[in-house]
Amino acid sequence: MLMSVMPLTLLGLILGLLLGIASRLLKVERSNVVEEIEQLLPGTQCGQCGNPSCGAAAQAVADGNLPASFCPPGGRAVLRLLLKSWVFRWI
Repeated sequence: MLMSVMPLTLLGLILGLLLGIASRLLKVERSNVVEEIEQLLPGTQCGQCGNPSCGAAAQAVADGNLPASFCPPGGRAVLRLLLKSWVFRWI
């Protein structure tokens, strides 16, 4: 029994270590603009705007693919925050 558990445990530890190292080396930095837009969103991850998450919606706004009024759950409050934000002026 021990002879079958030990190799699998060792394999799991080695693969976990490799994944941890790879996640640090291959990390993709996000734009500050995207992060600030995402902080203004409600974070419900509802998909009503046509994007799978608020992060994807923030990226689409930063890329210019979505208008400021894209978030139905946030409504006018999010629209006002986005328009008042200095971040939205640079897009």
